[in-house]
Amino acid sequence: MEVKDNKNEQPLRHYRGLLSAMDPVSVSARTGIPYEGGAFRTRLLGREVRLEFPAGEAFFEETGQSLRPNAQILLLRLLTGGTLAPATGKLLSYAELPWGETYLTQFRGRCIQRLAFSFGTSPEKFGEACRSVGGKAVEGKDLSYDILFLPELTVRLTVWPGEEDLPPSAQFLFSSNFSLAFSAEDLAYCGDVLLDGMKGRF
Repeated sequence: MEVKDNKNEQPLRHYRGLLSAMDPVSVSARTGIPYEGGAFRTRLLGREVRLEFPAGEAFFEETGQSLRPNAQILLLRLLTGGTLAPATGKLLSYAELPWGETYLTQFRGRCIQRLAFSFGTSPEKFGEACRSVGGKAVEGKDLSYDILFLPELTVRLTVWPGEEDLPPSAQFLFSSNFSLAFSAEDLAYCGDVLLDGMKGRF
């Protein structure tokens, strides 16, 4: 696949190269992602995905469409260095994750504010967007949805609509096992992929 996005071309080549040098059976055992028929298979935001080995290209099963480069990089990062540990039920803000304080300013601008200003003026649109990626409303909490990002990895999104003198605001909460799957920088990719998916841009 020819990658035209210069920002992502080098990371894609790098992580595809790393993965191609690994034993896929061992990768599957470490990550918990099944490997069969020459491909790793998982679900991303409720959709079946396969990532072919050793090429490292990822596609949606039902359409054969390639994933966007940021989603492919994220899956490659998980396969080359992470693990999908069982969820404990505990949710953490970005700042509460082991390395979150270091990158909080960047994450706030790149993901939290984007969520707030994309959906903070339209609660109905927010609910529809969350449900489109498999989100389920959190009982007892206004405008909060739990979304299964990847198996075992849940993101809780909350939006507070703006008022007269207050702009809209938002929050991301991550299941605590995200820190075993991804780095702080990776979570910005997670936010991008999730928000792209909510806007129908896989």
